[in-house]
Amino acid sequence: MKQFVYDELTGLIGAVVLMRPSKSVQDLELKSVKKKYKAKGFAAGCDRTVIQRGADLLGWSLDELIQKTIDALKTFQE
Repeated sequence: MKQFVYDELTGLIGAVVLMRPSKSVQDLELKSVKKKYKAKGFAAGCDRTVIQRGADLLGWSLDELIQKTIDALKTFQE
């Protein structure tokens, strides 16, 4: 299940990053991802129910899951 959650969430985060002027995850904030997460038409192919279910299964809040994923992605990009 975890791989599906991260696949969906990294897809959403990647789409958010592409919309940013910097095109970088380094300056990405949780609130930016949450705003786009709530916009159902944005990255419509990313299944938000899978993301929420994954957070629930991990015992994390949605905010915690998103922030941990952003933090992890920051380690891969300079």
